[in-house]
Amino acid sequence: MSSYWLGVALLSLLAIGIIVLPWIRKGDRATQDILTNTRIIKQRMQELDREVSEGLVSAEDKQSAINELKLALVDESTETNTKTGSATGVLVIGLTIGVGLCGYLYWQSNEVSDIRHWQNVTQQSSALAKRIVVEADPTITGEDVQDFALAMRTKLINTPDDHIGWLLLGRLQASLNRIDEALHAFAKAYELAPNHAGILSSYSQTLVRTGQEEYLRRAQGLIKRAIELNPEDINAYGMLAVASGTLGDTQEAIASWQKLKDKLPASDPMRAEVDKRIAELRGESLPSAKTAITVTVDIAQNLIEKLPKTGYLFVFAQDAQGQVRMPAAVVKMPLVQLPVTIELSDANAMMPTYTLSQLTQVKLVARVSVDENVAQAQGELQGDVIIDLETGSQVQQQITIDKELQ
Repeated sequence: MSSYWLGVALLSLLAIGIIVLPWIRKGDRATQDILTNTRIIKQRMQELDREVSEGLVSAEDKQSAINELKLALVDESTETNTKTGSATGVLVIGLTIGVGLCGYLYWQSNEVSDIRHWQNVTQQSSALAKRIVVEADPTITGEDVQDFALAMRTKLINTPDDHIGWLLLGRLQASLNRIDEALHAFAKAYELAPNHAGILSSYSQTLVRTGQEEYLRRAQGLIKRAIELNPEDINAYGMLAVASGTLGDTQEAIASWQKLKDKLPASDPMRAEVDKRIAELRGESLPSAKTAITVTVDIAQNLIEKLPKTGYLFVFAQDAQGQVRMPAAVVKMPLVQLPVTIELSDANAMMPTYTLSQLTQVKLVARVSVDENVAQAQGELQGDVIIDLETGSQVQQQITIDKELQ
């Protein structure tokens, strides 16, 4: 911070110089004018003495002229002093404003508050890493994730060859829905470690999320590489099936779903979902029991006034028993007047290999957010409930949004 105060001091001295110098010069000119006028008056008095001696003017006229000259000199001196006193007050006010403005502008131009925040985040990076990466703390907010991403970017400036660091940064950016930043980080990680399973998986998944043909084609190549490295990776088969189906490569999508099914145990309920996907691609229909939850979302009376004018409603289902925090089904929609009813099913899965049908105990969450980021943030409104669920069942459930997140 010493450099900040040095900058303020230098700018203040410059401002003082710019403001004071013209006043000093003006004062010098005023003093010079008074001295010049005094010499002129003395010269005139000498001329009056000569005119009296030559009989051109009377003694009375001389005295009257001298009195007028003296009065004029006194008036001019008084006016100059008055202007000087007034100018001094203006000068003091101007200097005060100038110094304050210089300090404020220097503060703003150097973004001192942002620098302080960055320093604090850097110091707390270890604690954030423990909460987010190690403990998977459910109280983590979107602001915490943003801070940790900032800390990771800072760390990577000094260790640009850390592929795990770039992988973690990409996952953080993806969780914040910053897809472009996430793809950049994953690309750096892939460049450093092209055979790392975690990098291939996260990079491919984010490319698939974009839905853009160019990215989907790239995702196909990365997923196939992941399968070559680990033929037992069922998530890779699922992502390849989704990417291929989105691109219209029906045969490859069917083949990928079939390979995924072959890897699943005979008792896994996911096999039924895979059969359904294959049938849809073939234009067939399969009679199957649909696992679905019809959720009616309402809000407590004391929170109605806290609803944002515009925002988003997230309704999602998580495994209430396991450690996986990723939703098995999620619906995001623009905020409308509550109550509202939506349906959660396997069709709302974020990953084809992790669906609602696989859960037996479900935590249902309804959250109102001002933005499209699913990560919880302070001030958001939420309600949740835990229910039991059987594969193929269709249940109805109500959730009341009854708390404000702190």
